[in-house]
Amino acid sequence: MKFRNLSIKFTVMILLIGIVTPIYFLFAVINYNSIRNGILNNTQLAVKQTRINIVDTIISTEKSYELVSTYYDGLMAESLQQFKAAYEASGGDVAAIDLEAIKQTFQGNLDLYIIDENGVIIRTTFPTALGIDFKTVPDFFKTLTALRLGSVPEISHVTTDLNTGELRKWGYIPTADHRYVLEAGISPGALSQYVTQLNYTDMEKNARDNNPFIAEIKVYDKQHMILGRDATETDEARIAIIDGVINSGVDHSIIGDDELLDQEYIYVNTFPGGMNDSQKVIAITYNYDTIIRQINGTRISTMLVFLVYTVFSLLLIYFLVTRTLTKPLIRLTSRIKAVSGNNLDFEMPVTGTNEMGQLAQSFNDLSQKLKSTLVTKKYLENVIDSVGDILIIMDQDLKISRINQYTRLFLGRPCDVIIGESIATLFDSSFTLQELQIKLTLTPHLENLEGTIVKEGGQKTSVIASISAFRGEDETINGYILNAKDISKTKKILKKLEESNLNLKKQESILLEQSNTAALTGASNRGCIFSILEDIHANTPLLYATFTVIMIDLDHFKAINDRFGHQAGDAVLVETVRIMLANLRKTDFLGRYGGEEFLIVMPDTTLDEGYRMADRIRVKIKDTRFYNNTIDLTISGGIAEWDHNSISELIESADRLLYQAKKSGRNTILRQEKVSL
Repeated sequence: MKFRNLSIKFTVMILLIGIVTPIYFLFAVINYNSIRNGILNNTQLAVKQTRINIVDTIISTEKSYELVSTYYDGLMAESLQQFKAAYEASGGDVAAIDLEAIKQTFQGNLDLYIIDENGVIIRTTFPTALGIDFKTVPDFFKTLTALRLGSVPEISHVTTDLNTGELRKWGYIPTADHRYVLEAGISPGALSQYVTQLNYTDMEKNARDNNPFIAEIKVYDKQHMILGRDATETDEARIAIIDGVINSGVDHSIIGDDELLDQEYIYVNTFPGGMNDSQKVIAITYNYDTIIRQINGTRISTMLVFLVYTVFSLLLIYFLVTRTLTKPLIRLTSRIKAVSGNNLDFEMPVTGTNEMGQLAQSFNDLSQKLKSTLVTKKYLENVIDSVGDILIIMDQDLKISRINQYTRLFLGRPCDVIIGESIATLFDSSFTLQELQIKLTLTPHLENLEGTIVKEGGQKTSVIASISAFRGEDETINGYILNAKDISKTKKILKKLEESNLNLKKQESILLEQSNTAALTGASNRGCIFSILEDIHANTPLLYATFTVIMIDLDHFKAINDRFGHQAGDAVLVETVRIMLANLRKTDFLGRYGGEEFLIVMPDTTLDEGYRMADRIRVKIKDTRFYNNTIDLTISGGIAEWDHNSISELIESADRLLYQAKKSGRNTILRQEKVSL
């Protein structure tokens, strides 16, 4: 029987069987591969997003400490200097230092530590830290030893205590004899008022809740401590990988037999270098059992669908092959044209397993995938809008292409007015487009950009911003993301604190001026001499190259009053002032600091010049017989030169030297020792 003699029905059926069966099989393979690749791509996207979220959580949390850390820098520097002064005053005898007294000077917000050359804490106001041996942390001990042998203090960012896991801020200063490192640390209670410590356990739980492929997350520091678990890694193989990542600063990945990411070790270092070293390694272990089961199920389902479609199609072909194909095609075409981007819920009815049925099913699958893509896009937009900070997405030319809901409410402007505008239009002169473009050509990431955003109606708000580039798959920059925080309230609080401090100083000056003691001696009263000192301090080095202050106290003056009477004491004060004024220059200023204590301010006078004049006054007074040649008198003094420090620090230095002169036997002038850096 020749082929040409077959009826058209059977001829078409045979031809369709030869065509449809391979097409069904090919479609099943393509559909399976498409679904498989889609599952794997979504899995890797979820893995990548989880990694980004974990790294961003750690970095953003540690960066949030920075404002508080900066706020405490001045307090730390002052405490370290006072600590060092107490050590020097004790003659290097650490047992003689009253640590509690120093701590109370700072309202108990500090804990003090003395670390010997072996790296052991030998004295502290924090009892549980006594005896800690930093040699067990070799890298830190090496840094600590270098600091002890140097002369420069160092203040860290807010970090996590290795023993307690609490947030602390540390400051270190070496003693002049290089025997000890003096350490001061802000107490956890003081820091907890301003910052919240990152909870690694909650972070891991949230990541695992959001990503079912994560089996385990551990965050390690340089000493292999598992942060948030109070444990240390013991697996030698994992320790070797952690050390390799920290030493190289490069992430490490382990691919499993199924060519999926099995483990990865991510390097994070928010504050690199010195005591501020915050190197961490995030170890993430993945479990793809669910994905593998889903892929296997998809393969079986695809094969079953293929078999069912093939058998069913062969049966239908016999009955339907002679029927017209035009009408179903026209009906299908008209329905496809009715579908649009706003009508993706439409589902094409599948009337069979032939080409028309397969075409309808393919359209339904495509519609569902497109709908899923739009849902995913909507989800990402909702995530962006849920961010509680200013978030602006820009193109390569720094023109605004997307803003989140918070930014729209913050600016008070309609979205269509902002989109397409240059980012510089939102800021006043603090940010210019040209400056930002130049900076971004040098580095794709800018931080701590403090500027002023102009809201609707011209209202200005201070913000601190960062700009980061985002790249495409070919690593080219597709645009930039600006993230900013409103710091106007913080600045107002700081300004109020400054104004309050200034008012207190003014009130103190008024009270001092009211208690005028200059009538007896002819010397300036306390308020007047402090006013002169503030004026000279404010104009140095603009008008004066430098200046020196001298604190002078009459030795055993109380004994004169007790023995000869207060009239004799007044006469001695008057004569003493006369001698001091006679040996000072017209440009120098003498004021009565209180009782028998005097303050001399000498503009344009170095430490050596001031010392010679002070010692000349000391000799003149020692050689003078007071009150009808019946009283002998000596004086003690301390002299300090301005070194870009505050008035209180300068007076404190001179007063401390006066105290040391008294303690060393009186009738002496001690001067400030300059520290060579």
